[in-house]
Amino acid sequence: MIKVTVITTFKNEAETIAPFIEGLLSQSRSPDEIVLCDGGSTDGTIEIIQKFIDNGAPIKLVIKPGNRSVGRNEATKKATHEHIAVTDVGTVADKDWLKNIIAPFENDSSVQAVSGFFKVAPETFFEKASSELMLIDHDNIDPNTWLPSSRSVAYTKTAWKDAGGYPEYTSYNEDTPFDLALIKAGHPFTFAKDAVVYWRPRSTYKEFYKQFYNYAIGDGLDGIQARNYIKKIVLYSGLLGILFLSIFIPYLFLVDLGIVILYLLWRSRHMWNRNISKKWLLYVLPVIVTYDIANIRGFVKGFFMRKEGNVKS
Repeated sequence: MIKVTVITTFKNEAETIAPFIEGLLSQSRSPDEIVLCDGGSTDGTIEIIQKFIDNGAPIKLVIKPGNRSVGRNEATKKATHEHIAVTDVGTVADKDWLKNIIAPFENDSSVQAVSGFFKVAPETFFEKASSELMLIDHDNIDPNTWLPSSRSVAYTKTAWKDAGGYPEYTSYNEDTPFDLALIKAGHPFTFAKDAVVYWRPRSTYKEFYKQFYNYAIGDGLDGIQARNYIKKIVLYSGLLGILFLSIFIPYLFLVDLGIVILYLLWRSRHMWNRNISKKWLLYVLPVIVTYDIANIRGFVKGFFMRKEGNVKS
């Protein structure tokens, strides 16, 4: 059996760090080591971790101020073992998560990177509706194209080095460029569909907007999925243009409205057969528009940050 280190990074997680650690310690396959990288907590997080260490938990605590990439890289460097499993504080790991995410390594020694999955654990109807509308369904994953979040991923130290580690120049959506770097380095992901962690989605429109705005900044910085963002910019520019022209040609308003309705139907098409209250229909327009505006503004900001040189060459 291979030995595995579970790593994560965080800052000021006093409310969530204890259940997170307890979830790791209660895994059906126990981690051989847990490396926790603190980014400079001041809220008592470190003291809580120290209590687990004092009680014999196999935890190594390191301190490294910086963004999540800095923290994950430092935790990986300090890991004792070659095989690394990564998740985020704030998630709740399924009891078989670690067993399932390292199984591909144990079944095939050539595997260097494994992609797990994450599912939402909503507590309000807004959280359920917004996550259902925006997130890809677990059963519809294409393992050949799926790029994992670092909520649930695993790799070897060798692959991590070959990829150049997590990109420390960015504090936004750093998972995607790291995933792409792993693939470019010759380490494609093996999809472990049952390696699942659960996380609570954002609970307000403001938090929802900020989340996807920051993700889009990262994509703009790295030029990721630029074509999709440009299509969205063209669509909204066209809708605004038609709306302006409708001042002079009134029937164009109906054309604009028809395009909007068709767009919303297309964007929410995966929801129609799901077992969820039709109350979610009330959220289609505001959630999708909030998401799209966050995408457009974030991508444009990231693009200009890139132009200003805020990205490695």
